[in-house]
Amino acid sequence: MLRAAREVFGELGYDAPMEEIARRAGVGVGTIYRRFSGKESLVQRIMITETGRLTAEAVAALAEEPDAWAALNRYLRRAVASGAGRLFPALSGRVPVTEEMRAGRAALNEAVCHLVDRAKDEGYLREDVSDADISLLLSCLLPPPGLPKAQRLTVAARYLEVVLDGLRADRPSPLPGKPFTQDELDTLFLRGGPR
Repeated sequence: MLRAAREVFGELGYDAPMEEIARRAGVGVGTIYRRFSGKESLVQRIMITETGRLTAEAVAALAEEPDAWAALNRYLRRAVASGAGRLFPALSGRVPVTEEMRAGRAALNEAVCHLVDRAKDEGYLREDVSDADISLLLSCLLPPPGLPKAQRLTVAARYLEVVLDGLRADRPSPLPGKPFTQDELDTLFLRGGPR
């Protein structure tokens, strides 16, 4: 249920109908309301779960990778591939922040700060990049809405390669996929989506 809700809210925003969440989860709407008092509590649980998942990923990457650059790369690649940045901007300010949400956010900030500090200490990351920059990148790396899932993933991976090369200019990486053409952008933004 949480995965379906996360996907639906990420795609459609906070105003997404609970019926769509239930349909994707393969349950009735009543099942959702039996577990959560309403949309607000469902969103709060998703945000807590996502923050915990991202924190665990940052901590694991730093512990398991051979250096801090590899850890930062792994963290960003997995976070972007999972669409972590989709949900937070759409829901920011829409639900009350609980103490559990604050604590989760503080833990995530600390984990990302450790990644950034280590990457700087090891000489991999630009000195003028902050942990907040890294966290905000997740939201900035969102592909335009209306694309099929596979293309969204490719576009996000492509943008991430550009960002990583900007964070560390000494080893540029080949970009996945092909760049958008002006016609494709016009189709997305001027005519309401791909045809």
